[in-house]
Amino acid sequence: MNKAIFYLLVSSLLLIFFIGCGGGSSDSATNTSSNTSITPDSDPITPNSDPTAPDSDPTNQNLAPVANAGADQTVKVDGLVILDGTGSYDPDGNYPLTYAWEIISTPSGSTAISSASDSSESTFSFTVDLPGEYTIQLVVTDSLGTASEPYLVLVSTSNSMPVADAGSNQALSKEDITVQLDGSQSFDPDGDPITYAWSITSKPPFSSAALNDPTAVNPTFVADSLGTYVIELIVTDNQGLDSFPDEVVVSSENVKPVADAGGNQVVLVGETVFLDGSGSYDVNLDPLTYSWNMASKPKGSLTVLIGAETEYPNFEPDIQGIYTPNLVVNDGFLDSDPSNVNIFAVDAENIDDFIRALMDAILAINGLDDSDFNNANNRNALTLKIIVVLKNYLQDGYSESLLDKLRDDIAGKMDGCAIGDPSAPDQNDWIMNCPAQADVYPHLMEAISIFETMS
Repeated sequence: MNKAIFYLLVSSLLLIFFIGCGGGSSDSATNTSSNTSITPDSDPITPNSDPTAPDSDPTNQNLAPVANAGADQTVKVDGLVILDGTGSYDPDGNYPLTYAWEIISTPSGSTAISSASDSSESTFSFTVDLPGEYTIQLVVTDSLGTASEPYLVLVSTSNSMPVADAGSNQALSKEDITVQLDGSQSFDPDGDPITYAWSITSKPPFSSAALNDPTAVNPTFVADSLGTYVIELIVTDNQGLDSFPDEVVVSSENVKPVADAGGNQVVLVGETVFLDGSGSYDVNLDPLTYSWNMASKPKGSLTVLIGAETEYPNFEPDIQGIYTPNLVVNDGFLDSDPSNVNIFAVDAENIDDFIRALMDAILAINGLDDSDFNNANNRNALTLKIIVVLKNYLQDGYSESLLDKLRDDIAGKMDGCAIGDPSAPDQNDWIMNCPAQADVYPHLMEAISIFETMS
């Protein structure tokens, strides 16, 4: 054999042997490292591993829930504050949620912390005992143990933040049409007058769209191109306090649908509760599918939703307390934002004339049209105030703070026609016409009269 060929064969064999033994190759080092992760002493990931583990597939990680404790409030000294955490939700649908409320700052000398209600429920109330500002924090935790970011609410004895409402999203069918915006549902909780500041924050490339009057309640603009326009509204009260911004989307593309879980109710324990998602809609007129969950329920309740994928599910409350069904609708492309409804179940033996009068008031409020309110969302805000009064009454009986809540806050949202101009509501009213007030106010006054006799 030729010596050169011999050396070539030997060199080839040595090279093959060297590579086979993993001699320094970066690729084989990676493979070795990978193999060590499945040795008997390691902790390999299995399909049932915790999805929140740091080294799990990030696409399967549990998303944190979102806490929502409502808007800032103004309350007079000795007034009862009612906070609502039922707008909280979990994007993964890991229900039920648990709630943790905390009063994190108060005026010097306040004892509001010691008088606070149960901090683990979806609603929270306490009495303001000194003038000044109170900051309350809500954190919600999903059924897998993941907590939300804190949500802070400011309760003040001086001035509340106004609420901006930029109206419903709109579908755009063609270019060069005039789009009208609607900020008329914006309001100030104190009844202060508000001013409007609109701005177009996003529009299609090459669009020159501009608002005709950025300070109007109902400005317009010409949608000169197909695409998506995002318009922002901020309102300011007469003391210079700005609202949080609210956005409306006008688009020729698919717009996410809107879920509506219906009105709050007071029912009897053991009575079948029928829910109504028929107010949900899609501006593109796409057919909707429905997904209901029980976002929260009283501790120890075993109730489940029946027909959770239908427009009209039902359930049977088995324990006295507040149940919060949650609805998300889908148009085949996008999920809606969640919508919640509160159902307060009362044991039949606890029903008395006071509770019946307030139940009648809630029925009357639910019978009104959305147009009867200064903001359609205030229907459920008003009935929730009544529900929390009922809950506190059943827990603690009569108290001056509950009576003040009924007279000064709840009745004060619907009494303009009764105690002032009989033909027009006043600036503090949430029910905005006299016939609608006449449907509700007498029930509330009956409840107040009954409650006053308890003192």
